[in-house]
Amino acid sequence: MKDVTVGVDGSPMSLAAVQWAADDAAHRGSWLRVVHVIDRSPYELTQSPELDAQLADAACRIMTEAEKTARERRPGLGMRLQSVEGRPADVLRRLADESAGLVLGSRGMGRTAGSILGSVSMQLAGHACGPVVIVRDRPRNRVGEVVIGLDETAECQRPISYAFEQASLHGSEVRALHAWTLPTHSYAPEITYDIESVRAGQRAVAAGQLAKHRKKYPTLPVFDDLRSAHPVEALVDASREADLVVVGSHGRGRAGSMVMGSVSRRVLRHARCPIAVVRPCAKH
Repeated sequence: MKDVTVGVDGSPMSLAAVQWAADDAAHRGSWLRVVHVIDRSPYELTQSPELDAQLADAACRIMTEAEKTARERRPGLGMRLQSVEGRPADVLRRLADESAGLVLGSRGMGRTAGSILGSVSMQLAGHACGPVVIVRDRPRNRVGEVVIGLDETAECQRPISYAFEQASLHGSEVRALHAWTLPTHSYAPEITYDIESVRAGQRAVAAGQLAKHRKKYPTLPVFDDLRSAHPVEALVDASREADLVVVGSHGRGRAGSMVMGSVSRRVLRHARCPIAVVRPCAKH
């Protein structure tokens, strides 16, 4: 059983991530791994016992608060506490690849040890092979819905799998959201579309993508939500009444993943609930 890993930097948002991660680990029956990365790169030209003591003291305080938060949230949960030296994005990406999920706070601005999770969370969402969950606020009352953003590519199978798994673990329903817009032809405005035919085609695409997941989870409630709307607008709107929104990344290789995809990136910035970004680079 893989651990659920959460990165902490002392910010309020990283503590919100600890709560979300503790809940996820408890539902999975797995351990929670709490990691603080000590980044010495800003101080490479400085060598002093005082600095070492300050960094160690800061790391101790951050880990103590994170452990307290997790134990209050989920008493009795198995935990592993790790302080690791390195560049936060590199360390956390490696841990994400070997975890059931990496959970991070969004816009974390903890200054200690230069560990600014707000900046690395976007990098990790595009780079890590393991699922990356970005949490902004402390967990609210559950509404029992996981949203999966569908698209027309075969690469969305792994995000769908993660969404169904999350819904099953947490006793939620799945909202399979497929948003689409008709193309516009500025130089040929007379072109028209049979809207019902387009809808039927989009419905067939969604049904094909969901088929094997419905079979794997036959008792899980799944609701098809097809919308003629921009995907970002539709997903952000759905996030207002969801516990989790799952999206794909579509970054191909190291260079491609830097871009991550305009939909995923914009949903991360504007969604109102935790967002899971799942790349298609490994089986889940």
